[in-house]
Amino acid sequence: MKKIFINSHFLIGLITFFGSVVMLSAQSRMDRAIQSSLFQEDEILELTLTMDVETVTKDIEDREEHDGTITYKGVDGTDVALSVMLKTRGKTRANPEVCKFPPLQLNFKKKGNYDNIFTGQDKLKLVAHCQYNKGFDDYVAQEYLTYKHYNILTENSFRVRLLRVTYVDTGGNRDPFTKYAFLIEEDEILAERRGKIVSEKSVRNQDMCEHNALDLMILFEFMIGNTDWGVGAKHNMKLIADDSTNRLPIPVPYDFDYAGAIMTTYAQPAEALQITSVRQRLFRGLCRQPGSYEKIFQIFNDKKDDIYALYKNSSHVDDRFKKSTLKYFDQFYDIINNPKKAKRQILEVCRAKHNHVF
Repeated sequence: MKKIFINSHFLIGLITFFGSVVMLSAQSRMDRAIQSSLFQEDEILELTLTMDVETVTKDIEDREEHDGTITYKGVDGTDVALSVMLKTRGKTRANPEVCKFPPLQLNFKKKGNYDNIFTGQDKLKLVAHCQYNKGFDDYVAQEYLTYKHYNILTENSFRVRLLRVTYVDTGGNRDPFTKYAFLIEEDEILAERRGKIVSEKSVRNQDMCEHNALDLMILFEFMIGNTDWGVGAKHNMKLIADDSTNRLPIPVPYDFDYAGAIMTTYAQPAEALQITSVRQRLFRGLCRQPGSYEKIFQIFNDKKDDIYALYKNSSHVDDRFKKSTLKYFDQFYDIINNPKKAKRQILEVCRAKHNHVF
């Protein structure tokens, strides 16, 4: 049998070449996704999602992927149709006793996904309407604004895009119907955009995170009245870090449907927190050196006009929600700008050490 000898230098070069091609391909995909108008524009995106509604939405246990098609109007006014694979996702909102229509994951074909608004996208989270009545449709637009609210405070936040989705049921069980939804930026794209990586490592407690980013996030959660998060379990948050050493990662929150500012009908605080309503604010941060939280307060004061303008100028939520939400935020600003109230509700109730809740 004839032996075949391969020059080691040639082999190393070949491996390096193909490794570079793979890296360039991945980098190109991320660049396309970051530069796409999908998350850079605020205009509502109208699209049609064609799928077997019952088959997809009732597949809660196995969560297999199912065929679907997304159609939207291109810049030239012609229809652009893209094949996607769909499956259910989420926890609370995937519970049929809570939601009849769960959140979805849209899986795009990475290969050849060019020249459209979804260029470079891989797997996108779609937050849907949960129930079919108008109140739940309103919740979607309200939660979308909450993500935009956090965008104002920090770039270490998920970008979102509001949609009006017309669902066409190939199963023939429902007539076409249109609801609000929104898309959430991929974890990896967020990290790439911020010059970081997604950290898969667990953190034992809050003190292992970058303090300023953590304190900003915690004060934001306090502002919107959300306690449905936890650092140790990475509950409703992702961590992004400079490198794989995971040193002082930055927490990035998501899922705000339990926020008091939105007050969905199913939102209930955890019993361990000993509060009776999601509307009741509870500060869950660690104690810091004197003056530390006051610096974070100033960020919120500096951004107040922009935050209020976001809500006031939104055409996707009704005036009643705007009024109640801004009144709720007025109470927050009264707390952080009143030394006695700030001391009583934040500075004196901070935790000297971390206790796991989630």
